[in-house]
Amino acid sequence: MRGFIFFKVAKLNHRLVLIVLLSLLLGGALYPYYVVHQERKAVRALSWSVASKVIVVDPGHGGVDPGAVGRTGILEKDINLAIAKRLAVLLSQAGAAVVLTREGDYDLSDPEHQSSLSVRKKDDLEARVELANKYRADLYLSIHVNSFPSPRWWGAQTFYYPPRPESKRLACLIQQEFLKTLGDSERWVKPEDFYIMRNVKMPAVIVEVGFISHPREEILMTEPVYQSRVAWCVYAGVVRYFAGEPAPPSPYQD
Repeated sequence: MRGFIFFKVAKLNHRLVLIVLLSLLLGGALYPYYVVHQERKAVRALSWSVASKVIVVDPGHGGVDPGAVGRTGILEKDINLAIAKRLAVLLSQAGAAVVLTREGDYDLSDPEHQSSLSVRKKDDLEARVELANKYRADLYLSIHVNSFPSPRWWGAQTFYYPPRPESKRLACLIQQEFLKTLGDSERWVKPEDFYIMRNVKMPAVIVEVGFISHPREEILMTEPVYQSRVAWCVYAGVVRYFAGEPAPPSPYQD
């Protein structure tokens, strides 16, 4: 009888161990999704911060200027526009007044001016700056895609104009979202002296959403689900910016 009881208890203990192990495995698998869910709840709770803000969303390149070209023929200008439109929807749903510099495949240079591509690109940049300043925007977000001769480089990165501390704070908040959502690319914000960031009269960043020269990222950036994730990262950074959150420190400092 004692042997039977011992066998029964041992069997129960074995089942209990299996249940505990399965619970731990399931919990471990679901935990990242729980974290993402909680992060999104936190951002939605702060979404009031963008209400009534005027935000320029600028899909880089367009028309005669394709931007960078991927190895499979994918064009930067198309990726920029797709992500910018998704970002514009998120911002609009939160109550922001969004100005898209372009909504189709065209540039902003004067079509009556038959000139070289370099001159048209200069006119195009000037027109984007003029548009942002005309609307007295609260923020300028320029969406681009990165490229490098070596296919090894990957990851989104945010650029800011050094003399403007608010631009750096915005860049850091967006970059933090990229690292949390898209993976640790070991990239942090970078100061640059780009024409648009220097000449617009509001905080501005240029967001390079990934490397079109990286085989995997090139394909990822054409997928709607991934484009939505990228747009959410920029949106979340903007929400936290207007909510007054401080710039997070670089996670790569010694």
